[in-house]
Formats: sequence, C-alpha cells, structure tokens
Amino acid sequence: METDYAGNATYTFTLRSNILWSNGEAVTSHHFAAAWKRLADPANALPDREILSMIAGYDTVQETGDTSHLGISTPDDLTLIVTLNGNPAYFLETVCAGVSTMPIRSDLFNPKNLITNGPYTVTEFSDKQVRMERSETYYDAAKVTVESILFLPATGSQTDYDALLAGEADFSENLPMTAAEELALSGLWIPEPVTSTLALVFNTLSAPLDSPEIRAALHLAIDEQVITDALADLTFRPATGLVPYGVSDFSEHTEENAEDETTEPSLPDPNAPPRETPPEPEIYWDFRTHSEEIVTVDTGSDYTADCNSARDLLAAAGYPNGSGLPTLDYVFLNTEENVTIANAVQKMWKEQLGISVMLRAVSEEELTALITPVTDEETGLTSAPFQIVATEFSAAYSDASALLFRWHSADPGNFTGYSSPAFDILIGAAEASVSPEAYDAYLHDAEAILLTDAPLIPLCYRGSSVLLRDGLEGLYRLPNGIFFFSRVTRSQTA
Repeated sequence: METDYAGNATYTFTLRSNILWSNGEAVTSHHFAAAWKRLADPANALPDREILSMIAGYDTVQETGDTSHLGISTPDDLTLIVTLNGNPAYFLETVCAGVSTMPIRSDLFNPKNLITNGPYTVTEFSDKQVRMERSETYYDAAKVTVESILFLPATGSQTDYDALLAGEADFSENLPMTAAEELALSGLWIPEPVTSTLALVFNTLSAPLDSPEIRAALHLAIDEQVITDALADLTFRPATGLVPYGVSDFSEHTEENAEDETTEPSLPDPNAPPRETPPEPEIYWDFRTHSEEIVTVDTGSDYTADCNSARDLLAAAGYPNGSGLPTLDYVFLNTEENVTIANAVQKMWKEQLGISVMLRAVSEEELTALITPVTDEETGLTSAPFQIVATEFSAAYSDASALLFRWHSADPGNFTGYSSPAFDILIGAAEASVSPEAYDAYLHDAEAILLTDAPLIPLCYRGSSVLLRDGLEGLYRLPNGIFFFSRVTRSQTA
C-alpha cells in the first residue's frame, strides 16, 4: 500500500498462484475486477454498491454508468491495483473481505451449475435444499474439517430449534422466544447484532421542532428500555446512540490499551517494506461498546430525572407542561413493530410532558413523499412535509461513518434540515484523518453532538438469534449478517 501527498491510498494485491475455481481453472485478477465493476455499475442496482464509494472514480461511474472509470486495474493475471480516495480503515475488512466483492465468473453464472473458488463447492441446488461439499481445489483445503454442509428451508422457529436439540441440525436462526429467554437467563447468549437502528427523526425546519430544547425534551422523555420491552422480542436491545452494536471501531483493541486509554498511538509507516512474517491479527473495538466504555455519551439512565429535565426544557422554550404546544404529527409504516413503538412513545410524551401526538400509519410511497425535500417557489426555502417519522438506519459497511456522515449539512441523505458547524467540522476531520485512533475519536465526538442536538432519537437496535449445536465452534459472522462456516470445528471439550 502506498499513499500520495493527499493521503489517498493505492493498494496492490498479488494473488496466490495456486487458487483455482472448482472446475480446475485459475482464479485471476480479472475475475476480481469483473466482480467489483459489476457491483459498482448503477444499472445493476445491487444493494451493497455503496461499499465501493471510497474507490477513485466511483462517483463518475454513478453519473455515467461507465465502469471503466473505477480506480481498478489488472496489469497481469495475478495483480489487482485499487486506488482510493483517502484511506478508510474499513476498506480491507469490509470491502476486500466482503462477500459482494468476491470474484465471479460472468461466463459461468448459472445457479444450476455454480462454479466456486472457496472452501466448498455446490453439488446440489434446488428449492428444497442446497448441498455443498468440501472443495479439493481450495488452496487451504486441509484446514477445512467439515466435509459437507446441507442447507434446508426454515420450517418454523420451534421446529428448527427442536431439530438442533435432537442433533438433526447443527445451526439455526430465529430461535423461539422461550428458548431465547432460557439462554438469556443462563448468561450464555446475547443477540447477534444486525447493525440496524430503529429511530425517530425530526424535521428540524418545522416549528416547533426547530427548537433544540424541544427536541431534547422529547428525547429525554423516552425510556428506550420500556420500548424495547414492549416489542417483546429479546433480539432487540435499547439504543444508547445512533451507531448500533456490530460496527467496528478501527483503533486497535489490545489488552494494554483497553486498560490505559491515555496510551499515545504510534502510526505505522504506510510505505514501509512488507514484513517477512505476517503481523498478528488485529482485534478491533465494537464502536458501540467502546463508546459506552470511554463514556463519550453518558449512557447511565435515571428516567425520573430525565423527565424532570425534559419538563424544565419545555418550560424554558415557552411551553410549561406542554401547554400551548401544537399537536405533533408522527408518521410510520404500518407494521406491528412501528405500531407498538408509536403507542409507547405517544403515551410517554402525554404522561410526562403533556404533549399530544397524532399517529398516522402510511404506505411506503406516502412516507417517501413526506421525507422528500421540496422547494417553495415563493420563499425559495427547501423543506420536507413531515414533523416526526419513524425509520430504520442500517450500516452498509462496518464503519460508523456509514451512519454518521449522512447528517452532515451538505449530505443529500440528510432530509431533516439538521445543520451543525461543530458536527460538520468533526466529520470533515474524520474524513481527513490518517490515524485510525483519531478517526474513531472524531466519530465518537460527532455522535455525541448529534445526540445532544437531537435531530433524531435512537430507540433500539435490531438483532437476531442464532445458535450452533453443542460441541461446535468457529462460526464467523460479518456485520452485515453473512455467516462463514469454513472454520467450524468440533470443540476439544466436546
């Protein structure tokens, strides 16, 4: 990896010479380039396209549809060169190790005859089941200890869990609630994060929500634990910030710096020659966990005190006990989750602040129209015709910037009208940072400002329930919910 004077990185990847497709043909750098360009092509409208946004030329590709502008080149069959705008820490973990950028064979893309290059190859593919067998052409096949994997359609959470207990299945998702409750009480299980946050969003250009004091009061009067409990699903967790669990914090997490936060980070030389031996694997913080440990945001909760503070803020804004405050308009998609949350929020704001809220369930088309900014021809002002909207934010890649950058005043994804010079400065500083430690620190501080200004209220984090059969270990999960089974082994104590 090399960087230019502006800090833009260029990565040169050299492929192993012994990597093969399952039909015996060589995997080349051109197969990687084809996968990345296919992902970047706006005509394909692939859901993970945004993860390539740091690659030079990506914006031009989105504007023109010409993937030749993407900053990727293949000087030979074993060399892939990628040029970035900046040098984001998540590039190697999220992009290079991600599923969406794995090489493809566009000439053999047939679900009935899949050609693979990983530890397993598909031997059966149907609506009833998918069978994968250990691939002898895989370069590291000796370390793949599971001979075959059979994927079956889910038949119901209880049925699937019973099969797991009976030894008829080795892995199950979406555990029945009774099983999740038992596991949670045992202390042996916590929800798997799915990097998604349910939140309320305010139109900061619409009175009375243009008042930071009123927004803060509304935030303080919400008890996130009550809302999470009302959902009656143990996979949800109360939100303490916008960025959910499962998103990486790229300052290195070691035992030494975990105990001593004052340790000065030492930056590696990006142009140093490669080591003769590979470095030890890096262990990263979880952004949410790290935020709670360093207390960037006070996550302690005294709901009674919070409600007292909320009433003081309302009074200071000219609405003592909610008197004189107009009825607020709260819109949401008509789902069971959203209805449960809306009823809980409406009750809390009425009981604690004396504020009336009109709840409106709308369709996706109506919601899109409500949050789409329009420009008034007479005044020239741009705003969206909503006051409060329930929504869900997901991280497209394992980095807090995926959720925080959109609140920059100039970001087209910021539909709330929120603008904070301090927040914008921190986001700009994070984008310009070379040091992972500085980058993370700026993002933690930016999130703290966002929560203080309250253009949104994070309510709870979505999760999932998964379980490996007793005696198995080594399951690896990416933040976007993709599971890797190639290193699953029988534990030594089994």
